[in-house]
Order: sequence, then C-alpha cells, then structure tokens
Amino acid sequence: MGPGSKSGNGGLFLKTNNMFRLFNRYIATNSKLVIRNIIFILLIFIVVFGLVTTFVFWFLQKGPPEVTVPNITGTELMEGLLILQKKKLNAFIDPRYFSEHAANVVVEQNPKAGSIVREGKGIRLIVSKGSIVSIVEDYTGKTNAYVQNRLQEIFSFQGKTIKLGNTTFVTSEEPQGTIIGQFPPPNTPITNVDTIDLVISAGKEIKAFTLKDLAGKKITDVMELLALRGVLVSVITEDIMDPSRNGLIISHTPGEGTVIRRGDNVTITVGYLPSEREREKLYARVLNFEVPAGLEKTDIRIVVADRIGEREIYNAENNGGDNISVPFKSYSNTTVYIYVEEGVYEVRKME
Repeated sequence: MGPGSKSGNGGLFLKTNNMFRLFNRYIATNSKLVIRNIIFILLIFIVVFGLVTTFVFWFLQKGPPEVTVPNITGTELMEGLLILQKKKLNAFIDPRYFSEHAANVVVEQNPKAGSIVREGKGIRLIVSKGSIVSIVEDYTGKTNAYVQNRLQEIFSFQGKTIKLGNTTFVTSEEPQGTIIGQFPPPNTPITNVDTIDLVISAGKEIKAFTLKDLAGKKITDVMELLALRGVLVSVITEDIMDPSRNGLIISHTPGEGTVIRRGDNVTITVGYLPSEREREKLYARVLNFEVPAGLEKTDIRIVVADRIGEREIYNAENNGGDNISVPFKSYSNTTVYIYVEEGVYEVRKME
C-alpha cells in the first residue's frame, strides 16, 4: 500500500475525531437546555396521552340512558308493546301454544321486570298462541283466505298438514265470499282429517241482469260468473295464432245490453291455439236441489260424470227444506248423481 493511501486514511480519522469532540463540547455546554427540552416534550406527551385516554374511556362508558324494565307479563300483546315503546325498549316475540293462556297474552319476559337496562335493549317476549288445536274449528262466517292462513298457522306448527279441499259457491242471503258450510263439521277430531271442504256464499240470487261486453275476457272467469247466475253457456272455438289471446272471448250472442235471466242461453266464441282447440261444447251449468223435508243434519253429496270422468262438486251437511244451488262446468251428455246419506237419491241427465 502506497504513502498516498496511508495519508488519506489518517485524514479521515482526524476529521471524524474532530466532529466527535465538537459534539461532546456542544452537549457539555448546552446539556441543561437539552435536558429541559426533553423533559418539556415528555410532559406534553404525558398530558396529551392522559387526555386522549380519558376521552376514549368516557366515550366507551357513555351510552343510552338506563331504564327499568316494566312488568308486562300477563298483559295483552299490543298493550305490552305500547308500554315497551314508551320506555324506548325493543321487543322480540316468541309465539308458543299454551293450553292455560289465552291467545296474544304475554306469558314470560326476559330480562324480567325491575331489571336495569339501557334504552334500545331488546326484551324477549314469550306470547301465547292459545291452545293446541285438536278439533276442526267452526269457520262459518269467515272467508276462504282466513281459513287458508289459519290452517297454515295452527297445523304447520303441530306437524300435521290439513289443506282446503273442494270449494263450492252457492247463492244465499249471506254476504258474497262468506263461508256458510264446511265438511268435516266443527268439533270433528283432526286425527284423520286431511282436507276441509267449504261452501261459500255467492251472494243473493240475481234473477235478471244486463249483459256487458265480454270480448277480451277469460272464458273461465265468465263461465263461472254466468253459472252462478243460472245461465247456460255454449262455447264455440275459433283458431287463433296469437298466444296472448289464447282462451279469451272473441264475441258472444246475444250481445252487449241484452237482459239475461236464469235459464237463458249465451253462446260464446273463444279463441284457442290449434293445439288447445276443443270442438265439443263446454257448458256452464247450475244444479238446483231441494233437500227432502223432515231431514236434519243430512250429508248431501253431488257427483258429476261426463266424458272426462267423475268429479264431486258438492259435499256438505244440510237440513230438510234447504235449497242448494251449485254451479259447475261439464261437457254434453252429463250425468248428475245426488246422494243423500250415502245413498243415491236422484239421477239427472243433461244434454
């Protein structure tokens, strides 16, 4: 290694040594000022840290005001919910069946009355749905929708499936859509019951009405309406190519504005796609039958037979003297069997 290299290394060492001495001299001269600045910075840090910690703790601890849980056990559900609402408490409802508690009564609550909670707390309420149903209920005066909802509510919970069976519309003095009969009758044990048939009021009998324009309406809807009014319907089919017009009425005779009475005939032309066209006439009919006098709580059953097979159109309990009016649809050459107490009482032929 040459002399130049040695001289260079020595110069670097002297420069580093001089800088270290200057630093020591500065620290020795200004040590009190440096220490004081460090202490000051530390104090500021401690104060700020303390303030932040205190704020966070206060923020986490602070919440909605505390309230006392009211006692709503034994009250009606809506009344209990109003009480909780005034206390700004939420409710979680757990419905159950109880034989000893009426329906919609609060049976139990959690947290219990007197507990201290904050506003917005959820209170779990066990609410009675009434006794477990073991018999067929009386649906007289109710609607079809009510029965459907009721069957789903009570029997799905009990692990049994009971569905609506046949629905028959008859003219009566009761409001339209009101249930006026059912089978099985009320109080029948549900053990072997799978379906419930309903007899529903179609409203008061209309002896005469003015025919409206039926063009563009569904043939199924019009046939049911006319059948309920005792009108015999003849259907003539016509080929169409537009799927959106399939099953819609094209024209009818007599026309709009004609006064129609029970027993009159209305001929309707309906458009069908070639694949669904039916050449044979389909009739909307009404069967009128007076239950023999002197009978009480007698099972009346009516069966229709035509080219597509047999089907039951009525099955309900009636008393002697009752007038039954049942609308139905069938093809030509129809046979109607009327059963009284499971025996054939009358056979009618319809062309």
